Amino acid sequence: MGKINLLKKITGYRGVKKRAGFTLIEVVIAMAIILIIVVSVLLMVTFASASLKESEGKEMSKNIATYTVEYLRSRNVTYPDNPLGHVYSGDPLVSEFGNDDSHYFPGLVDLWNSPLKPNSTSDTINIHPALPDKNYDYDNHKAFYSSIKGYVSLADNPADSNPSLEDANAEASGGKYYDKQTDAPYVVRFPFNLSDPDAIKNFSALSGYNAKIYTTDENNVDTSKPEYDPHYTDTASEKAGTMAYRGFRVLTQIVARKKNASDPNHVQYYDVKVTVFWVTQGKEHSYSLATQIVTYGGG
Repeated sequence: MGKINLLKKITGYRGVKKRAGFTLIEVVIAMAIILIIVVSVLLMVTFASASLKESEGKEMSKNIATYTVEYLRSRNVTYPDNPLGHVYSGDPLVSEFGNDDSHYFPGLVDLWNSPLKPNSTSDTINIHPALPDKNYDYDNHKAFYSSIKGYVSLADNPADSNPSLEDANAEASGGKYYDKQTDAPYVVRFPFNLSDPDAIKNFSALSGYNAKIYTTDENNVDTSKPEYDPHYTDTASEKAGTMAYRGFRVLTQIVARKKNASDPNHVQYYDVKVTVFWVTQGKEHSYSLATQIVTYGGG
């Protein structure tokens, strides 16, 4: 033993020591903490990305809604104006002006300079105004116009097809576009022609697309309510189809009004509401802009 102790002193050998390390529990806890941190960072990045997309969508929808309202103002022929020349059945515009139900102007015109017509009727809304308290089921809907379209540029003379290639919300007939749901002629044109290299193509329908708007608001599907519109559906089985698109789509609602029952049977102003829809993160968002457009204030 003396020799061994002497050897230890000479060599500095002190035997095998236990080294400090992590236990299995400590490793598991450390991994859990790291996982929590990683997940938190990913959630923050995902939330920030979703918020950014929603913010960008809302800003874009505001621009689209503002443009649409101003475009509608440009389609409004007021009583003292005579900007369009021959606009209806080849007759001089002057013969179409009058404050009665035998004249189509003043009032709104569609893309092809015809008096704006409601769904599936032969009469223009310009000579069928509703009183301010009347809703959609008044007078066979003649005072009401509604159409939905994608945020896309349209062809000047679309081929007769159903649906047209440019916009799955529309059908084409006679070189014109009509709303699928209401048969109303389109009144709004977004900038450029489809053949233009700068044409807007910010709407595309996906497989199974349904040109309706899903809602949980019962007022949207109740014809006795002012919020009613024929494009809305509360049928749950249609929800997926209504959101099967990319880009933006625009609902344009116009109601021709006169102030009093004793006023001449000609529109005095329009109640206008433009709603822009877009889908992000599996949810459809919307932005609405409402205004009034005066076309004739006389009594």
